[in-house]
Amino acid sequence: MKRSDLFFMAIQNLKNRKTRTILTIIGVIIGTCSIVIMVSIGVGIDKTITSQYDSSATLSKIAVYGAFDEDGNDTGMQLDDSAVEHFRTIKNVKAVFPCFDASSYVEIKRGKYTYNYSIKAVDFDLMKVAGYTLNSGAFENADKRNNVFFGENAVTGFYDSQGNSAKYKYDENYKISESEIDYEKDSFTISPKIESYDDTGAVYTVQSTQFSPKKIKCAGVIKNDNSIDYDSGSAIYIDKSYALELMKQSKLASGGKKEKFAYSEINVYVDGLKNVPEVKKSIQDLGFSCNSDDESLERTKKVMKVVQLILGAIGAVSMFVAAFGISNTMVMSVYERTKEIGIMKVLGCNIKDIKALFLYEAGTIGLIGGSIGMIISYILSITANIVARAVAKRMELGDDITVCVSSIPIWLAALGILFSLSVGVIAGLAPARRSVKVSALTAIHNE
Repeated sequence: MKRSDLFFMAIQNLKNRKTRTILTIIGVIIGTCSIVIMVSIGVGIDKTITSQYDSSATLSKIAVYGAFDEDGNDTGMQLDDSAVEHFRTIKNVKAVFPCFDASSYVEIKRGKYTYNYSIKAVDFDLMKVAGYTLNSGAFENADKRNNVFFGENAVTGFYDSQGNSAKYKYDENYKISESEIDYEKDSFTISPKIESYDDTGAVYTVQSTQFSPKKIKCAGVIKNDNSIDYDSGSAIYIDKSYALELMKQSKLASGGKKEKFAYSEINVYVDGLKNVPEVKKSIQDLGFSCNSDDESLERTKKVMKVVQLILGAIGAVSMFVAAFGISNTMVMSVYERTKEIGIMKVLGCNIKDIKALFLYEAGTIGLIGGSIGMIISYILSITANIVARAVAKRMELGDDITVCVSSIPIWLAALGILFSLSVGVIAGLAPARRSVKVSALTAIHNE
């Protein structure tokens, strides 16, 4: 008997028992939806977390710290210009972004207020590559000696000689809405910070006419993004080469000891996520300590795989219940069709075809239930995401946050239907075996 004939016979037999077939299919639909939706929640959470990494430059960033041996002792290797040049020669490195804190050597003022927080010396040309974004202004064509970049909350770091801060107000979203200092309109000055020590060893700042303050302007306001730089919202960024000049002037005027210069941190940016482990190993082989966000991403992915398995196992309970329903339906079908089986055997029908007929019926129930269950799962998934994004928008969580409560990729849809079909066939095995054991003469006689 042809497979197409077996399939059409299976469909016809199921139509003859509509009520029982529909109830059994509903069980499969519920089981399919349970598994798919549960797993899709895990996939959705994983997708949401991954998108947060992919939306920034941090995933391909390797943060390099000092060099330490196995016992945690400093090896003496410095994060200096020679280290920067060496990192640039490593294969698949697209940019090296050195940075140092110039707060001890540079003074920035606006009228009676002096900035007393973090002043970071960086390479303006690489700030965009490093993932910094601007609320206003532009990185391109910034004057390295006359321009600086302000963090959007840098006003919180300005204080007068009495310790009073500049005036500012926050709005309901905890963003500065009003400020006494206007980055783009106000005039600022920069000069080397000159410090001396009194008899008690306390540090105090002194004025010097040797280095007159220079006027600087705001080239742009940096958006607060802790994933790029923890101080990005409150720091002031000046050009690295200019900062080195001011640092030398500060040390000269303050009479400080000459020390070998070293960067406080160096960030290495790789041209692709897949190349991060290789580049990181090359840096570690040089004796430097480093880490990257791909480590936390991999740990998160492992956790999410476990979550998906647990959620899938919970949903599988419904499918196993549906499997018993299919098995029960097919067993009842064997009992009800004893005469039909006997006649098929008397007419010389192949035993394998009789067995296959029942397997086709069970598989068809699984296939139909799985397909309908998948369609419903997609509808539920899309609805859940629409509602979640509407709630997130209402809560003003931010435009850069992609909320995904449920995600059903192609592989999950295909796996869901295949699983439903397989459960149907497996559930029909026992009734199918029972059907071929029915004696033809006994079946006809009993009827």
